[in-house]
Amino acid sequence: MTVRIVTDSTCDLPADEVERYGITVVPLSVFFGDEGLLDGIDITAADFYGRMTAFKGLPRTSQPSVELFQDAYLSLAGDGVEIVSIHVSSKLSGTLNAASVAREVVKNEVHVDLIDSYNVSLGLGLIVLEAARAAQAGATVPEVVATARRAMDRVSVHVVVDTLEYLQKGGRIGRARSFLGSVLSIKPIIRVEDGEIAPFERVRTRSKAVERMFEVASNMPRAKEMFVGCSGGDTDALALIERLRPLLPHTDLKIGYLGPVVGVYTGPNALGIAALERE
Repeated sequence: MTVRIVTDSTCDLPADEVERYGITVVPLSVFFGDEGLLDGIDITAADFYGRMTAFKGLPRTSQPSVELFQDAYLSLAGDGVEIVSIHVSSKLSGTLNAASVAREVVKNEVHVDLIDSYNVSLGLGLIVLEAARAAQAGATVPEVVATARRAMDRVSVHVVVDTLEYLQKGGRIGRARSFLGSVLSIKPIIRVEDGEIAPFERVRTRSKAVERMFEVASNMPRAKEMFVGCSGGDTDALALIERLRPLLPHTDLKIGYLGPVVGVYTGPNALGIAALERE
């Protein structure tokens, strides 16, 4: 048996990681008015934030169609192939539901196991990478699923955003709603908790927020792998990585770029830490 991994574009994984592990990424869509663009295909992170800033309205997002999932699953079908499909939290998107419908359609052609990651962006990405490594090493479907579920318990995601406006208008603010009404200069730090967005801390300035993210990351000596994520410019993210290297010598530190779909909700200038602890 060969196990293949499918995920969606909210994982924000770098292209080289996707290629290295043979991961299939099903794209969500971003809409500027009536113009729909496939995340990572028709528009990239490099192009998105400039266009978002210039756009007079608010971009919106859409989950992948059932047909996109069907095509992805059937493209992998073959002798002895089984699929583990790992997706953005069902509390944040209907993506998992579309994948579930597609699984039923293709069930006579290929076996698909679905996992709700209860995470998003590079947090989802870390879970997907753990599963993909297990699959590449020859693990069975139950073993890959178990690996992914263990990773889910060991992943943490913290993000500082310039404003909660995008999360609020996009309907994804979750329990971070308690931060609304704060002084405009406050920089909210949010986290992913139980599959939704939750408040973490409020910091008064951007520089203090960056310093707080450094403190959060540097207090993770058991981290096996860590993405420092950014939306738009990467100056702060790259500087943070260099500061963390001597403190986390056994952690695989790397930069991650928040893609268009995730960027609709974080807005530009977000800075995040997604970390996976060792078992």
